[in-house]
Amino acid sequence: MNEPNKKIPFAEPKPGSRRVVVMGGSFNPPTLAHLRLMRAAVDALGAEKGIFVPSNHAYVERKMRRQRLEKEVLPEDTRLEMLAAMCKEDSRLAVDTCEYGRDLSAKTFETMETIQEKYPETELYFVAGGDKLAVIPRWHRKEEFLQRFRLLVTRREGTSPESVIEKQPFLKQHADAFVLLAEPEGIENISSTRVRSLLRAGDERAAEQLHPLVWEILLREGRLNRNADITSFRGAYDFLSNFYAAPVEYEGLVYQNAEAAFQAQKCLDRPERESFCELPANRAKRLGRQVKLRGDWEEIKTELMLEIVRAKFTQNEELAARLLATRDRRLVEGNTWHDVFWGVDQKTGQGENHLGRILMQVRNELKEKAAGEK
Repeated sequence: MNEPNKKIPFAEPKPGSRRVVVMGGSFNPPTLAHLRLMRAAVDALGAEKGIFVPSNHAYVERKMRRQRLEKEVLPEDTRLEMLAAMCKEDSRLAVDTCEYGRDLSAKTFETMETIQEKYPETELYFVAGGDKLAVIPRWHRKEEFLQRFRLLVTRREGTSPESVIEKQPFLKQHADAFVLLAEPEGIENISSTRVRSLLRAGDERAAEQLHPLVWEILLREGRLNRNADITSFRGAYDFLSNFYAAPVEYEGLVYQNAEAAFQAQKCLDRPERESFCELPANRAKRLGRQVKLRGDWEEIKTELMLEIVRAKFTQNEELAARLLATRDRRLVEGNTWHDVFWGVDQKTGQGENHLGRILMQVRNELKEKAAGEK
């Protein structure tokens, strides 16, 4: 069993032979994990080519239908366009559509045969995640596959493909066909499934997992649900949170964030309020639990929150523009700390969502002001 991460990680290739890496998959859509893994494989093997082979529509549709998500299947042409765009920056990378037009019986062995015909003087390496090892004994023409081609197995930290191969008689018999590659950095928690989930939720953090050109294509195709509720004030929508670092002036004092401004109002004494001015949000919230609470707090806290959130967005033009950019989407402060007054408990779905309502009220006020200025 071979252990690469050097330029020549195992025996020298046969005289005159070259190396080509093949990565198959749905690529629905292709992500930065696919790109970074392919580049790492090509670099480790000193390969002349890295070829992405997208699955045909019938296969991807069946796979997504099992999850009742067939509407999220990207057309073959779109997946091809995305892969081609992703490959533009690296001349070693290419796309082959040899699986397009095939039926559901298409097998990886036939794909590798087709690639071999196009690159007859090469050693072919098929990329497979360590989690795929267990199913290899059930592969179509498995004996021929491991005799003719090699498998480049990615190994995540804390996993041991070597142990799996050692314990499985068929894999152990063909151990020389496997080459191990440590999973490259920067692909943790990146997956097509995750991207689709974010797109479904209208969460623009999906862009962080994609090549910029792939993101542009998805936007062009209308794959970002722009009408979905915004249910988390993190990532692309962290500016909606009171913890977001943005100066807020309120009643003659300047605070570093809306949370500090709000917590300070629990005090009637101005010097006490001043002690909140330079605090980050987490420390302000902690201090707010320790101060002597003014007697009318429960009656006035919602109105105070409205005034402070209004100040935050009217005093920071960039934040006002970002709030307006949420258009008419419902804003919900989903949380895991069981706050059912200001937000909604993500576990139970219960909550009054007063902060979300206030944000939507301020957004409407900004819209009316903008309309009046035209």
